[in-house]
Order: sequence, then structure tokens, then C-alpha cells
Amino acid sequence: MQFKQVVGQEEIKQHLVQIAKEERVPHAQLFLSHPGTGGLTLALAFAQYLVCENPTETDSCGLCPACIRAEKMIHPDIHFTYPVIRKASANRPPISSDFAEEWRKEIDKNSYITEYEWLQAIQSENKQGNITREEANQIIEKLNLQSFEGGYKIQIIWMAENLAEVGNALLKLIEEPAGKTVILLIAENQEAILPTIISRTQIIKIPKIKESEIAAHLHQNFNVNQEKSKQIAYISDGNYRKAQLLALGELDEFGEELKNWFVYCLNGPAPDLMKWTEDTHGKGREYIKKFFDYAINMFREALVYKYSKKQIQPHVSESEFPTVRALNKYISYKSLEEIIDRFEESAYHIERNSNAKITLLSLSIRLNKILRAS
Repeated sequence: MQFKQVVGQEEIKQHLVQIAKEERVPHAQLFLSHPGTGGLTLALAFAQYLVCENPTETDSCGLCPACIRAEKMIHPDIHFTYPVIRKASANRPPISSDFAEEWRKEIDKNSYITEYEWLQAIQSENKQGNITREEANQIIEKLNLQSFEGGYKIQIIWMAENLAEVGNALLKLIEEPAGKTVILLIAENQEAILPTIISRTQIIKIPKIKESEIAAHLHQNFNVNQEKSKQIAYISDGNYRKAQLLALGELDEFGEELKNWFVYCLNGPAPDLMKWTEDTHGKGREYIKKFFDYAINMFREALVYKYSKKQIQPHVSESEFPTVRALNKYISYKSLEEIIDRFEESAYHIERNSNAKITLLSLSIRLNKILRAS
């Protein structure tokens, strides 16, 4: 991966190139990014720049043997950690290398991949991904060895929130790694990371991507005309992965799901609602989390639209706008706030492995009461 493949983020790129050229690369950095803003993509490009044999003033050369291996994610001094699940045939806790082939395939297709998409790719079904203690031991073992090519040893930890308490095992390594060791943690939720890890890293906050930069990439790479590219860039609100999905029409499923659910909730506990709960539960915990993220965003956009008295155009697609308009018309400001609170509460419980079916049904009944009171 080269910096030129990263959408926008010019200031971050310049900073990373500068510290590499001056040989003052911090041994542990936390790339704290908004969803879809390129935390992993930047880490991959930075790692390639660090091992490149002929780096330029702005990027890795992309041609030397080290760059070619880094591009294929087979460089012996660049290691990867990411959320995984236990394979059915395994008799031990999973580690990232169990899924190395799938990882290379998916990141080669799209380095802006979401955690949900990654877990779907490895067929997680109802399982949540995690980073195990065995993985932490593997990281320690690998980084205590000499580098194969005499340069930097780099450890990329994607979705570092999944370290949880396992992160304690890495504290000594993060604080005092061997020479020329660089640990790059990528996360989207700072609150989910141990404070002891945060205090030992240099935080790089990755901002949302500019609309003009997203629009330009969509126009060049997705055969979308300029006017449509600008519209999608505005709706995506700095999230390039969301922009990609909008351009491909792959978010429509959640919109229909939300509209159907609302109709079922209005009718109260009935066969349709019970069937919806059963069907949605069957799609797995990660799907439910993604659906909740989508729904919360829709309600927030409706709330802003209502509060601004329709002066602020919501960050939703043309097909989603009627839903926002209906929410604005038929649901009070107070009820919208309460719905968002109930969704966030349910998302919290799903994240912590509550019974998904009961959580969905309980939320549906609460929504029925709120909607009928509006």
C-alpha cells in the first residue's frame, strides 16, 4: 500500500513521512480514526514506507522487493493482528495467522473494510471477533526476535478495541520494545481501549475525509458522474467506506429493514413482529450491531433535521429522505431523543453478549409504546 492510495488525509501523510525521514518514529502509535476514514490504509502505507529500500520524498517507491512483499502483505517484518473467531476444526483459541490468507484477500480488495465485513468474510455467523491472549503471546514472541531484513519490525493491530483486558499482557512490550520496533494500533473507539495502553502510545487522530476528496475518488473509480459524486460525498459525512457502499447501492437493505420494523412496531406484538425478530436474530450478532448503527444514524439525522426546522439537509440518500421526513413529521422531538437512547442502550447490551433475541423484542415493545405516545 502506498500513500497515494489513501483517500485524502494529506496532513497525516506528510507527518508520517516526515518522522520517518527524520528517524524519530515513535515506537507505539494509536491511529484513532472515525469509521471509514482510512486508519488501516494509512498504517499499511506507513509500514511500507518504513521498509522501502528507495523511499521518495512523499511515498514508498512501490518497486523494490520490500515494497512488493509489503504490498502483498507477506513482508517478514510486517505482522498483523485483527479480530478472529475459533475455527470449527481448531482445538485451541484462535490467532490471526489462522486467517492470514483470508486477511490478504479481503484487504487486497478493500483496505477500508469494516469490522463487520471482515467477520462476515471469515463466516463468523453469530460469533463476535476478538483478540486472544494467545495472540498477545504471539506478538511478544515475534517482536522479541531480530528483524529478518535488518530494518524495522512493525506490528499492526487493527480494531485494537478487541484487545480488552488481553492488552495488559502487551504493556511492557509497548512501553519498552526492542530497537527499531514500531507498534501501530488502529481503533475507532478510544473509550474501549485500556487507559494503560493509551498512556503508552502517541495518538494520531485521523479526521473525517473532505467531501471534495471523496467526490473525486468516487468519480474516478466508481463511474459516478460529478453531481452524483458530490451528493454521495455529502451524505457519507467523511466516511469513504459508506460512500463506496452508497455508490454501489449496498446500504438499501438496512433502509428497507428499518421501514418494515417500524410498521411492525406500530402494530405491536404480533406474528409479523415476532417473525422479524426471529429472522433478524438469525442473521447474527454482527449484523444486528451494524443495523443498530444504521438506525441510530437515521434517527440522529431526523433529530437534527427537526431541530433545525428543515434548514440543515440530512446526511441521507435520496431513497432514505422520505423516512427522515416521516420521522420529522410524526414523531416528537422528545420521542426521537428517547428512541435514540433506547437504541444506544440496546446496542450496548448486544456488544456485551446479551441475549440478542430478547434484546430485539424488548426494544420493539419499547418502540411501540414510544410511537403510540407520539
